[in-house]
Amino acid sequence: MPSSKSEATQPQAKQRRVHEAIADQLRDVITSGEFPAGKRLPSERKLAEIFSVSRHGVREALRKLEEQGLVFSRQGDGTYVRHIEEAQGRKPVAAALDRNKCRYVEVLELRKVIEPQIAALAAQHITEEELIELRRVLDEQIDEISQGRSGAEADCEFHKLIAAGTKNSVMLEMVTRIHDIVAQSLEFTLENSHRRHWATETHERILRALENRDPETARKEMYEHIAYVESLALSELEGE
Repeated sequence: MPSSKSEATQPQAKQRRVHEAIADQLRDVITSGEFPAGKRLPSERKLAEIFSVSRHGVREALRKLEEQGLVFSRQGDGTYVRHIEEAQGRKPVAAALDRNKCRYVEVLELRKVIEPQIAALAAQHITEEELIELRRVLDEQIDEISQGRSGAEADCEFHKLIAAGTKNSVMLEMVTRIHDIVAQSLEFTLENSHRRHWATETHERILRALENRDPETARKEMYEHIAYVESLALSELEGE
């Protein structure tokens, strides 16, 4: 396990989003056997000290590892490493959603209700620094797509940053949880170049509305963005 004084941790966290760097390092120590199956991981507070990051970053990293089936949480007792056979036998989130299509559609319906209003609220409260960060994430998504990748992680981050711009912690937590659920399904939504370019173009329009401090346009653009994602999902499900 790296110490809080590790020189390698800090550059790694700077190059990528903090929770991804933490998740990668935790995955390494788990697969190396340093934390065997059934072992409880250190507390969020202890991990935050080890990696010199916030507990929020640690929490997001643990959530990512739980989605991947490497760890599991026991309410009030902490986070434990799964047995390898059990982890390998677990389906990814996308497969779980495929088994529960109704839930996925319901999540999209929820997004269509709350995220347009969140965008409108963000247009009123987002800071210049947050707008700069949104632009950086959108540029990152465009760059990933230009290299033949889906840009899915940057896509999720874009929506979470808008929620952060509302200055409402409950809205941010809700959007974070929603996008954790649909993260794997984005690979389907962004499966071809047309859809990927559509995503960045609509994100550009949303960002422009936020930069212009225009709540109504931000609401409209976000609604149309999510409505199109919903139409893709419904079309796919009906075609099965």
